[in-house]
Formats: sequence, C-alpha cells, structure tokens
Amino acid sequence: MVGDNIEAIKRREMLRSEIDANSIADLMSTDFETVGPDTPLSDVVAKMRAKNLHEIPVVNGKKLLGVVSFGSIIRKKTAVIGQKAKNVMEIPPSIKSSTPVTEVAETFISTGFRNLPVVKGGQVIGVVSRGDIVKLIKDIKEIRSLPVKSVMTTNVQAVNENDKLKDALEVMRKLDIRTVPVVDGGFKLTGIIGIRDIINYSWSGPGIKGIRKGEYKAESNPVDITVKSLMHDGPLTVTPDATLGEAVKLMSSKKISTLPVVEKDVLRGIVTKYDMLEMIASVRKRDMVYMQISGLEEEDRLSLDVMEREIQMGLQKIGKITRPMLFTMHVTKYNNSGNRAKYSLNGRLHTEYSTYNVSSVDWNLMKATIDMMAKFERLVTETKEERLEKKRKGPR
Repeated sequence: MVGDNIEAIKRREMLRSEIDANSIADLMSTDFETVGPDTPLSDVVAKMRAKNLHEIPVVNGKKLLGVVSFGSIIRKKTAVIGQKAKNVMEIPPSIKSSTPVTEVAETFISTGFRNLPVVKGGQVIGVVSRGDIVKLIKDIKEIRSLPVKSVMTTNVQAVNENDKLKDALEVMRKLDIRTVPVVDGGFKLTGIIGIRDIINYSWSGPGIKGIRKGEYKAESNPVDITVKSLMHDGPLTVTPDATLGEAVKLMSSKKISTLPVVEKDVLRGIVTKYDMLEMIASVRKRDMVYMQISGLEEEDRLSLDVMEREIQMGLQKIGKITRPMLFTMHVTKYNNSGNRAKYSLNGRLHTEYSTYNVSSVDWNLMKATIDMMAKFERLVTETKEERLEKKRKGPR
C-alpha cells in the first residue's frame, strides 16, 4: 500500500503542476463590462441580460468596489428597480494574475461566483470565468478521458414542466443553483430552465413583462405561469459514458454551463462546470482536506460545529483507506410542518483515486450527516477491495 500512496502523490503533484503551469493572465479576458456604483439596477440588469453575464464588476474609475450578480438579486426578497448597483453589490475575493489556477478553481467553489474580477493594485485588469478554467480539461489527458458518470450528480433536483415558475425559482434559491432540468411525469427530460430566463421574463422595465413596474418580488413573482411556457425545449445532453473532454467541448462551443445526462431520454444525472472545477480544485496543495457545507438556514447554523466534527471523524476513518482531497455538501430543508422539517443532504468526496456522490435524508440533521459519512466510508472501502481484487487477478 505504501507504493500505491507514493504513486498517488506523484500523480497528484504532476496533475497540479500541469494545471498550474497555466497563467490566469493568459486565461482572463481583458475586454469586459463594468458598471458604476450609482448605475440604476434596471440598467445593470439590462446590461447583464444583453451581454449574457451572470456577474458584472462595480467600479469607480478602474477601482473595484464590488460585483452585482443574478445570485445576489434572487437572494434578496425584494429588489426595487430604483435601487443602484451599490445597494446590491457583493465584495468578491481578491484574484491576481499570479494566483494559481487550482486556487482560483477553489475560490469559484467557495464563493459560487461564475466570473471573478482580476485585480492589480486595487484596479480591475481582467475577468476570469469558470469556463476559462474548465476549458483546460480538454488539454489534460488524465481528466478529459474520464467518463461523465464519474463526476455527475445523480440525485438531481428537477422541476415538472407543469410546475409554476416560482417553484423553479425556489429550487434554484434552496440549492444555490442557476439552472434546473425540466421533466414530465415519467422523469423524461423535456427541457431546461435557467435563472436568466426567469429574470428576463420577470424584471420590470422597457419590453419586459410580467410584474408591476419598478419592482421584482421573489415571493409573489414571477407570475403564475408554468415552467413549460418558458423552458428551452430539446436541451443539449450527454450520456453517462461520454468523456469529460466531450462535455467540455460541448459546453465551450455552445456557451452553456450545465448538461443533463440522459439514457434513452430518461434523466440520469447532471454535469456542470462546478463539478469539473471541483476536480481541478481537488489537486490543490493543502495541508488539510478542503471542506465546504452550503445551504444551511440560519436556525440550523448552531449545528454547524457538530456537523463539521462528525464529518471530520468520518474523513479520518476514510483517510486510513485513501486520502480525501475535497469534500462538499449541500443541505436542503423541506416539508416544513410546524416545528418539524426534513433534511436532504447531497455530498461529494474527491479522493486521490475516485470521486463519490452520496445522498441522505432524515428528519434529524445530525443523523443525516452521520448516515452520509457512513455511506462514503462503505463506498471507499468497496472501491479499495475492488482495486485490490483486480491487482490479485492481474492483467488478463
């Protein structure tokens, strides 16, 4: 097993070196859009829609003040058109042209941004996107040859084509995602819908329909129409056995970030640029396992310390079998009934050899967390036993 560990370390270091040999200065775009702090929110949204942007830097001259994103807009319960960019902007992390690519990938994961400003001396000199990082995969043989099924999310949250737009928006808000697949009663994929589609439809302004002029209200709008009336029919898809290289090529050429994974028209999973960024971030050099928990509501944050302790204990057990590299988990709370709610956990674990996806559901958040870590441990153990069995049998 010592030999296995040494080989895994060498493999990881070579992969990291290959990725970080690329420069953010070469990947970023120096031709980018900005708005000022006093730009009306209606104009900000109009520019983002026209330029197909998820985020836009807010600057004073060239000095970076913040970023406005569609994510920050939908997280606000009410966004009034009369507001200005400075009222809804967020402070992005600091990215420099010299920041290693693997670190930037990790930053995308931890912040949820789709685009990040690159700064020098406090001034914006470029913008780097998730796509700029992900497109490197097509040149990295070890990653591009992997099948989509090795990284796709299998426990997919979809909406029915007859659901209301507000239902799709609620899924996006709860899961902190921007695109949701649409299915019929037999879970057959019929379309896809994104946050930009909903905002484009709902935001009041010239040529925009659907709500009272001057306001976007998350609770009562979009108006009461079905997902089917706004979704994109016949979305691009991949099969579980398609390679990541093929998926990246399709994403890059069509300028999309999400691909439903289907078999015989039935939705089996979903693969996104976020999934691929996790793979790149997993090889970043660090002393500890990178861990991220998202989706916790305010009243559940008191449980965070205990959750992290249970996860760390689980990762320590797994560490005796294989080295954990990166762990992410999203918590969704639903079926609120009085004082009781059910928790759905979706986790992903990257190790030196494999990537694992696990889900767990329980009325108790701690029980769901413990169950999830036990499932990860079983999967890792099974993978190790399969690998050892193949070694014993040798090449056929």
